[in-house]
Amino acid sequence: MADVLLINRDDIMSLTGTGGSVDTDRFLPHIKTAQDMHLQPVIGTDLLTKLLTIVDDDTWQDAGNEDYATLITDYVTPFLVYYTMVDFLPFQLYQIENAGVYRRNSDNAITAEKEDMQMLANAFRSKAEFHNRRINDYLCNNSTLFPEYTTNSDSDMYPDSNTGTFQGIQI
Repeated sequence: MADVLLINRDDIMSLTGTGGSVDTDRFLPHIKTAQDMHLQPVIGTDLLTKLLTIVDDDTWQDAGNEDYATLITDYVTPFLVYYTMVDFLPFQLYQIENAGVYRRNSDNAITAEKEDMQMLANAFRSKAEFHNRRINDYLCNNSTLFPEYTTNSDSDMYPDSNTGTFQGIQI
């Protein structure tokens, strides 16, 4: 399966108010990171694989997948949007090129200071943690709707309802 993303640029723009001039390519690796590093520990490998498969097959809104559609729309999307922003913000200031790492600059704006970026990232992290708690509560209360939530084995990542505790941010 190629890299399947559970959210897109429109989700990020609509939930965060991020300006439309931000290059989509700058978000993409952070969406993947949010899925792997933040979502997978919460829902487990098997349920993540199920969601990626039905999104990739474009069957997630089909009859029989209503519970998965609800999970994706109401819980996973906001969770991933806010964790994507937490992961994306530190990299937004910098551009990595062949000649080195450059700090981005705009001709008609003032670049945010480190403290401003930390404040913004913390605000997004707070929203992400709220949605983390929502997913945990929803899955714990509805685990029978999602058999993949409890079928992880061997090297699979098992769901951990204690994930999402703030660990600070480094910029």
